[in-house]
Amino acid sequence: MTTVNRQTNTQLDQSHWVRLGAVTAVASVMAVLIVQVVAITIWPDIALFKPLDNYARAAVFTAIPAIAATALLAWLARRQADPVPAFLKISAVMLVISIIPDYLLPVEYKTFLASTVTAFLHVVAAAVIVSVLVIGYRQQTGA
Repeated sequence: MTTVNRQTNTQLDQSHWVRLGAVTAVASVMAVLIVQVVAITIWPDIALFKPLDNYARAAVFTAIPAIAATALLAWLARRQADPVPAFLKISAVMLVISIIPDYLLPVEYKTFLASTVTAFLHVVAAAVIVSVLVIGYRQQTGA
C-alpha cells in the first residue's frame, strides 16, 4: 500500500490574494449584472426602484463586498489553520444583514417585487463571491 503525504501550504502571498480577489470581483459583478438585466427585462417597472436603476452602482456595490470578502478570508487564513468555516459563518451573517435594508428603507418606487429582486441580487453576489473565494483558496493551498 502506498501512502501519499500531501503537504498543504495554507499561506498565500499577496499576489495570489490580489488575483483571487480580482477574479472574484469580476465573476460576481458579471453574475449580478446578468441577473439584473434579466429581471428588469421581465419586470421593467422595478427599474424605477433606486437600487435597481443603475448598472454601474450595482457593479460597484458588488465589487466592494467581493474585495472585502477577499480581505476577510486572507485575514482569517493568517490566523487560523482552517479559515473556511469561520468565513462561511461571517458571510452568512453579512448576507442576512445586507438584505434587511432592501425591505425596510423608505425608498421611492419600492415594491415587494423590487425589494425581493434586490435581495436576490445579494444572494447571487454572495453565492458567487463565497464559492469563488473558497474554491480558489482551497485550490491554491491544497486544503
